[in-house]
Order: sequence, then C-alpha cells, then structure tokens
Amino acid sequence: MWELFEVMSGESGSFVQMSTRPVLTYRNGLFYLRTTYREADLLIASENISIVSKGLAKFIEEREAVQNYVEKHPEFLYSLEPIKRSGEVPPAVSVALEASSKAGVGPMASLPGALADTVLDAMLTMGATIAIVENGGEISTRMNREAVVGVYTGRELNLGLILDPSQDRIGVSTSSSSVSHALSFGEADAAVVVAENAALADAVSTRVGNMIKSECRKSLEEAVKLALSIKGVKGCIIYSGELLSFGGSVKPIVLKASCREMLESMMLKGPMYDFFLRLL
Repeated sequence: MWELFEVMSGESGSFVQMSTRPVLTYRNGLFYLRTTYREADLLIASENISIVSKGLAKFIEEREAVQNYVEKHPEFLYSLEPIKRSGEVPPAVSVALEASSKAGVGPMASLPGALADTVLDAMLTMGATIAIVENGGEISTRMNREAVVGVYTGRELNLGLILDPSQDRIGVSTSSSSVSHALSFGEADAAVVVAENAALADAVSTRVGNMIKSECRKSLEEAVKLALSIKGVKGCIIYSGELLSFGGSVKPIVLKASCREMLESMMLKGPMYDFFLRLL
C-alpha cells in the first residue's frame, strides 16, 4: 500500500490538496485509488496507474466546472423536476440533464453518476481496458471479467450484484431512505438500478426509490416495472423490510441472510420476481 500525499492535476503539473490523503493499493492486476474531494468519496481503478491518476485529475476538473455552473444556475441545484439546458454547460452537467429528463427527476439526482461517467469516458479514451469509477456509491465501469458489487442496506440482509462482463459499459446506483444522506421521499432500504450509464442509473434509482411504501408489495412491483420501462435500464432490484422485488438482466445474490445463502438459482426466469425473505 502506498499513501499519496498530493495528486497531479492537469497537464500543467500543478498540485491539488485533497480532503483526505489518497491511498493507492494494487490487487488482481488493478490499481485502486481511494480519496475524497469536496463532498465526494471516490474510488478510481484501472490496470494503468497513470490513467488512474489522470482520472482523478479529470474528476477534479469536472467537479470545479460543475461548481462554477451551479453558482450561475441555482435551479440546477434545487429543482426536483427536469430542467432545460441553459447556455453552454460542462460535460457532466449535460449528461445529468439528459438522464434526469429520462427519469423525470431533478438534475442533481443524476449528477454524482454523471461525474463518474465523465471520468470513465476520459479513462477509456486514454486507453484503459478496465476502468471503475465510484462516486459516493454511484458506479460507472467497464470490465472484462465478472465482478460482484455489494449493496449495503443497513439491515440483516445485504445484497450483491453479479455484473456481466459482456456489457461494453455499465452503471450501477442505489437509492436508500435508511442509510443514505441523499434526499428520498420513499421507504426503500435499497433501490438498485443497473443501466447503460451511471447517470441514468442514479436518476432512475431516485425515481423508483421515491415510490416505495414500507411493506407494500404493490409499490415494489410498480417501481420495478417503471424502472424497466425506461430506455437504457438493464435491471432493477428493490428491497424494503422483508420484501424483495427485482427484474431485468440482473443477478442478485444474498451476501448475508439467515435462511438462504444465494438467490442465483431463481434468476432470469421471467420479467420480474417478488417474495418475502423471513429474517430469523
């Protein structure tokens, strides 16, 4: 493990002081950089250490561009509904506006995922064949191997998602009323969406998470159906209390449960599933 005290930003060779000391680790052929910047908790990974460093520099650049934009356009920050593009916008803002419009939510609901997507795009352009960008739990990635993403629910049951490496790129996002600091009007312990990019997954997880009523099976079913009706969404999993509903091309597994260790044998046999999990 190496501790990085400063990180290069941009081609000029200037240095940026991070909120915490970046920590770099290497395992399974990938370099993983974990740090924070402003309010963002970041993980950036790739097989090339130079691309990881440049990915962090790109995030800083885009985050500052977003900051400058929202200071001039506060409606982006506060609107709970989609808004129209106003003037020239930074790439991450453009991606967020498009995703929020598809999901029917305010643009801030998709911004963390949009920032992750923008950094992933830059890393792929630099030549990365494997790239992971996690921005506060919103994940944008391209993999060439099967991977499992863990979902913390704050309850006895925690979930994992098996990601299909055949996908060119994928975005994963989770909305929660119980463990997240983000605004949610629903009662989902975890509303997880897998989509073609992280911005869309971010926006849709917020939309469907807002629909969930505690212990209401119908609200879970309707939320999953809505998520799958949005173009670009590949799968959705919603967990609330003792109810779990999921649909699309996702493979959830139980990472911790008293009654069953895995649900994978029940996967992909139809458009949607919902059932009770009795937690002993």
